[in-house]
Amino acid sequence: MTKKTIRVLAAIVVALVLLIAVVERTDDTSPATQHRALLPELKDRANSIQQVRIIAANADTLTLRQISGTWVNSARDDYAVDIGKLRPLIMALAEARIVEEKTSSPEHYEKLGVDDPEGGGKGTKIIVDGEGFSYAIILGESAQGNHRYARLADEETSYLVDRDPSIPAAASDWLLTDILDIDSKQVRSVTITHDDGEIIAIAKESEDQTDFTVLDIPEGRELSYATVANGIAAALSALKFDDVRKAIEGPFETSVVFETWGGLQVTAQVRTDDEDTWVTFFPAGVPDETVTDMSEKLDGWQYQIPDYKKNLLTRRWDDMLKSADAD
Repeated sequence: MTKKTIRVLAAIVVALVLLIAVVERTDDTSPATQHRALLPELKDRANSIQQVRIIAANADTLTLRQISGTWVNSARDDYAVDIGKLRPLIMALAEARIVEEKTSSPEHYEKLGVDDPEGGGKGTKIIVDGEGFSYAIILGESAQGNHRYARLADEETSYLVDRDPSIPAAASDWLLTDILDIDSKQVRSVTITHDDGEIIAIAKESEDQTDFTVLDIPEGRELSYATVANGIAAALSALKFDDVRKAIEGPFETSVVFETWGGLQVTAQVRTDDEDTWVTFFPAGVPDETVTDMSEKLDGWQYQIPDYKKNLLTRRWDDMLKSADAD
């Protein structure tokens, strides 16, 4: 082997060593940061999370926590949380990967929205706690359609991450809002009793009857239209609430009793406090298992329901009949 050949081979070896060194240095810098999990341990700990606190600018701290295996909302007297809204947030945090590194200068945090809301910033801080661990992440502005700026609260560096979780704004938005779902076909009769003595009663003589009959129509008056009573019977169908609170004892203005063909009876008591209308539900009758399940869910709570449902529960004769002056 000539000296020239040896020199060429030596040069090739040196070049390969330098190439490997460059690759190793590259892997240790930006590519290592890019696509790295923002919270690499959270995915394995997701099922061990016991509490999630959400702190947003100009808003009260929202605390969601587990009690006896059920997620509840402390801001609403520990009412049940809709897991379908909480789970995507936790998974988004657990699966978020860094797309690129952004600013580490606190004076630039505001532009990305990753400034701490507890210090007057406009970011949204998420604090995830479990036994033996706690993570605090500040989520900033959305970017690039489905990305978001984020920063670990105890670190200076901010990032663009590949997740943009939805975070409901109001405490009530986190709740499991289903109340009752009694189809009008199941309803046999409904009686609305107002505190001034006015009573509206509707009923069917058989399950096959298409429309409800309005009973005891005042003499000389007639219904505004033939099917006017059907909406009342559907008031408990797919019923959801807008807000909820622990039941407060006190007088109510309207009592509504629904009776089904199967023997179930549900009484709704409607009251108004400071212009807000609240409804309490009391199940009774049979089947026993259904009543028990409803009672466990409904007892001790009062609900704000959509206006159109509230209006159905508080119908009066003037809402049901043609004007007395009509031809």
